[in-house]
This record gives sequence, C-alpha cells and structure tokens, in this order.
Amino acid sequence: MPARTDHDQRRRHIARIAADLVATGGLAAATHRRIAEASGASTTVVSHYFTDKHDLVTTTYTEVGDRVTARLQTAADSTDPLPSTLEALLPLDQDRIRDWRLLFTFLGVAATDPELTAQQRYRATAARTRIEHAITTEQRAGRLRTDIDADATARLLLAVVLGIGMQALFDPAEWPQDRIRDTVHNALAGLRPSNLAGEKRRRANAPASSRASNPRPSDRN
Repeated sequence: MPARTDHDQRRRHIARIAADLVATGGLAAATHRRIAEASGASTTVVSHYFTDKHDLVTTTYTEVGDRVTARLQTAADSTDPLPSTLEALLPLDQDRIRDWRLLFTFLGVAATDPELTAQQRYRATAARTRIEHAITTEQRAGRLRTDIDADATARLLLAVVLGIGMQALFDPAEWPQDRIRDTVHNALAGLRPSNLAGEKRRRANAPASSRASNPRPSDRN
C-alpha cells in the first residue's frame, strides 16, 4: 500500500508540474522533456508515470477539476453558501486564474476527445448541483425567495459564472475583483426576499461610518 501511495503522489506531483507548464505555454509546452527538466527527473521517470501524451493530459485535466471540487466543498460549508459557491468558480486569485487558463486550454481538446468530453460534462453537472444545493440551503434560511425554481436558477447562475469567468480571463483590466463580486451580487439581488434585498442595498450604499454605528441586528446580539 505505501508503494502505491508513493506512486500516486509522485504522479500527482508531475501532473501539477505539467499543469504549470500548460498554464503558461499551452499544451505544446507539456512535453516529457520539459516536464522532466521542471521536475528534476529523467524522461524515463516521466514515461513511467504517464504512458503517453493523452494519459498526461487526462490526468492533468483531472487534477484541475479536483482542485475546483475542493473549493466548492469549502464554499458549501460556509455560512453564506450561494455567493461563496459562485465565487469559488470565478478567477478571483492567482490559483483560480491559473485553473481557468488550464480549463480553457483543455476545452479545445475535450471538444473532440470522448473521455474528456464526458469528464467535462460530469464536472459541469456537479458544479450546477452544488449551486442548486446552495440555493435550497439559502431558501431554508430565508435568504432567498422560495418561489424561485432551484434547478432553473442554478443553470442560469452557472451560465453567468462562466460568462464572467471568460471575460475576466481575457480582459482582466475590465474585470477586477470588485467588478466580479459586484456582478455576482447584482445577479443574486433579484433572488433575495424584498426586505432582505433592500437591507443589503442600503448597507452596501451606506458610508462606512454609518455601517459601523448601525450594526445589523445579528451583530448586536
């Protein structure tokens, strides 16, 4: 068992190195020679862990998807799961920007590769399901309207996230973090109960000194 664990860990380590190369130089950069140089190993060692280029690409793609899944799990456990889940999917820090670059690089391959197509479909469905669960959690907590359809809204919000992410990736100057978060906030505003949406808008527009002197009821307890 320890030998198998070491093998898997080493394989993931090389996959992460390959991902770094792809993020900066595209798929053409992920050659066995360049991966060997970056990892300090020989090409023979790299070939031992990956039988061919397709095996390497598939494993690297899976590595990226697993990181996204881990972020979504952390978001699901937060006290504000819906905005946290959406932000987990967006390029809001260097790690997430890197993963967006990788995903866009791999999507071109996935469009014609049945295995990667199936994996991408699975990942997108899983993300949508996470959003749907976050919606129902927020509905039960009274933070979202109960008359909205969770499945349809999850599909819409996933489309919004993908659109924002694509624009932010290719035009980062026009999509700084504040604009990304404001756009998510605006997308959610219409889903809030009217009294809660009004309170959130009032607090967002209030001067900082006013917000400090007039805490929310939950802050006073």
